Amino acid sequence: MGNFKFKRHDEGTNYVLLSASITTLIVIFLLLIGVLGYRYNIFSAGYSLLFLTKYALYISILSFALALISIGYTFKLYKKFINFMLSFFILFFNITIIIFFYIQILDLRSNPLINDISTDYNELLKFKVNVEHNLPEEEHYLIQKFGGFKMPNYYLKPLVLSNISKETVFNESLLTLKNMGLEITYTNLEEGIIEALEESFWYKFKDDMIIKIEELVSGNIMVNVRSASRTGKSDFGKNSHRIKSFFILVEKKIGIINK
Repeated sequence: MGNFKFKRHDEGTNYVLLSASITTLIVIFLLLIGVLGYRYNIFSAGYSLLFLTKYALYISILSFALALISIGYTFKLYKKFINFMLSFFILFFNITIIIFFYIQILDLRSNPLINDISTDYNELLKFKVNVEHNLPEEEHYLIQKFGGFKMPNYYLKPLVLSNISKETVFNESLLTLKNMGLEITYTNLEEGIIEALEESFWYKFKDDMIIKIEELVSGNIMVNVRSASRTGKSDFGKNSHRIKSFFILVEKKIGIINK
């Protein structure tokens, strides 16, 4: 009788692991529904992110806890290796989800609640392709400059280059945008205007970017940039990061040319 009980305990079902597996599948389901629902215009961005994705994160935390308990329970079972590996996989998957969204939350809180970033609000660049961006709210400048943790966009300003032609800067800017993975939607060398589009990987959120290159009286070339998201009130700092990355890459290329 004692041997029978021991055998049952050894080969018993790991219900904690089963629960962790089911909750993990629910997490995957909610995330996929949120992404595909927004992509195919079934759900709004708010519903996909603030409801489906939020509750997927809550369930992921629960699944992580269950997987952690399951690892401890695994040592009482006969098939230790299989149970341990499944528990570890679920644990790793959910901790990845949790860390990813934790980083996103930090970005949201650290950056201003703004989705339209410009290097010059005195003479705001006007988009030619997606003109919906051409009427920003009046407080945009103040939010961009003084908002967010440690005011991340306070020092954002136009790029000024010397000993280079406007045409060269235009061509290098065009090449840089393509190398950054953006789709070029408008170019005009005479106007010094380039417009480009970038889509996020999962939700396919669209961000538009416009660059204006002009020659100053001094002979220097000034580059102004504006990057704006089509959806949402916050961009998690993506537009600001895009502008800064563009400036760094262009300046580096121009530096190589001047050598």
